[in-house]
Amino acid sequence: MASKFGLAGGIPERRVRPIWDAVDSRQYKSALKLCTALLAKHPTSPYALALKALTLERMGKPDEALSVCLEAKELLYSNNIFHFDDLTLSTLQIVFQRLERLDLATSCYEYACTKYPNNLELMMGLFNCYVREYSYVKQQQTALRMYKTVGEERFLLWAVCSIQLQAYFSSGGEKLLAFAEALLKKHISSHSLHEPEALSLYVSILEQQAKYDAALEVLSGDLGSLMGREEDKLRLQGRLLTQACNYVAASEIYQKVLESCPDDWESFLHYLGCLLERDVKLPKPTTGEHTCSSCSVDSNKTSLSEEVVESRLASALLFVQKLQKNDSSDSVRGPHLANIEIERQHRLSGNSTKFMEALVNYFHRFGHLSCSSSDVEIYLHMLSGDEITELLDTISRSFDASSVSVKALGLTITTFKVQELLGTLLSKSTTDLQRIAKGMVETFYKNLPLSRDLDPQESMHGEELLSMASNILVQVCSCS
Repeated sequence: MASKFGLAGGIPERRVRPIWDAVDSRQYKSALKLCTALLAKHPTSPYALALKALTLERMGKPDEALSVCLEAKELLYSNNIFHFDDLTLSTLQIVFQRLERLDLATSCYEYACTKYPNNLELMMGLFNCYVREYSYVKQQQTALRMYKTVGEERFLLWAVCSIQLQAYFSSGGEKLLAFAEALLKKHISSHSLHEPEALSLYVSILEQQAKYDAALEVLSGDLGSLMGREEDKLRLQGRLLTQACNYVAASEIYQKVLESCPDDWESFLHYLGCLLERDVKLPKPTTGEHTCSSCSVDSNKTSLSEEVVESRLASALLFVQKLQKNDSSDSVRGPHLANIEIERQHRLSGNSTKFMEALVNYFHRFGHLSCSSSDVEIYLHMLSGDEITELLDTISRSFDASSVSVKALGLTITTFKVQELLGTLLSKSTTDLQRIAKGMVETFYKNLPLSRDLDPQESMHGEELLSMASNILVQVCSCS
C-alpha cells in the first residue's frame, strides 16, 4: 500500500506514510495514535477517516470501523469535498470489503463517477466493485464507458468478457454474443487487434456461436500472427476443426503439434479421438503434478466400423513409434504412454494381446521416475488379479533391490506405489503389513548415502517411503 502515497484529500505524504508503515508492520495501536493526531489537524478529511477505519478493522473492531467509514462516506457526499481521489475510495473499499459491505463501496464509487464522469481511475474502481459483486451488466456498461472515453483495446475486452459472463449465466445468450462479435468487428475494422488475449477472446466468441469456419478464417488471416507460438495456434485450429466435425483435417493438425511437442498428452488424446471420431475425456485443471490418469478417449461413441477403427489404430501406432525413435530421452514420456493408450483401445474392442507388454515396457523405461505409477493409473485398474501379480513380479525382477542406486530406489518405490494404487495391500495380514512397513524404512536408511551431496533444501531420495510406511502403520492400527 505504501506505493500509493501522494496527496490525498490535501494531506502531505509525510503525514500518512508513518500510518501505512505502522499498519503494514501490524503496529495497530501506534497507527491509531497517528490517525488520531492526523484527524486533529484534518478533522474533515475523508482520507484520514478511512485510515482510521482501516486501523480499527485490523484491530478487530468492526462496528467502530463501519461507523468511521460511514462518517467518511457522508463527508464524501457533502458539498465541502471538491475532489474525489481514488486513494481515499480504494482505502474505504478495502475496509468495506473486509466488513462484507461491498454495496457501500460501490455506492461511493457510483457517486464519484456521477460527479466526475470522465475520470478513468474512478471508473476503473467502479468496474472492480461490480466485478466483486458479479454485476455483469453493470461491468459491461462501465467498461464500454471507459472504452468510449479513451478508446483503449483493454476496456473493450473487459466489456466483451462481461457480455460472455452474461451469456453464460442468463438467457438470451445468442443476442449477447452477436453483440459482442459486432463490437469486436467494429474495433478491428478501425484499429485491428494488438494482443494475443484479444484474438483468443474473439475466437472464443465465434466458437460459442458455433461459427467455426469464421474462427478458422480469422486464425489463418493476419490476426493469426498474434499467437505467440505456432503450436498454440495449431491446437486452437485443431479444436475448432474437431468441433466442426472435420476429423481428418483436425487429426493432421494435431499430428503437426505432436511432431513439434511429442510430450503433449492432451494433443495426443485429441489426435486419437479425431482418428476414431470419439469424444475425449480430459481432467479438470489442477495445480498439482501433471498426470494423465483421468484422461482417456471414449471407447463407445463412434460411427466407424471395427475394420476402420483397427486400421486407424494401426496408423496411430506407426506414428507413435516414429515419435519414439525421434526422441529417445527419458524426459519425454508421451509417445510411450500413447502406445499404452492405443493398446487399451485394442483391448476394449477385444483385439489386444500387447496391452500388458506395453505396460511392462513403460515401467522398464520410466519405472524409476516418481510419476510413473500415477501416469498409468487408469490402465492399472484394467488389469485382472493374475495380470497384477504378473506385472509386479516383472517389475521386481527387472532390478536388483539390494543395490544402492537412484534407479533401483525409484523402481522399489514404484512397486510399492502400484500396490498401493491397486489396493493389494488391503488384503495383507497385520503381520505382513508390519513387515512391509519395516522394509520401507530399512530401504530408506540403506539409501541415505545417495542424498549426501544434495542441497539441504532438496528433497531426499526415497523420503516417500517414510510417508508410505506411516500410512501402512495407520492402517494396521485402525484394523487392530
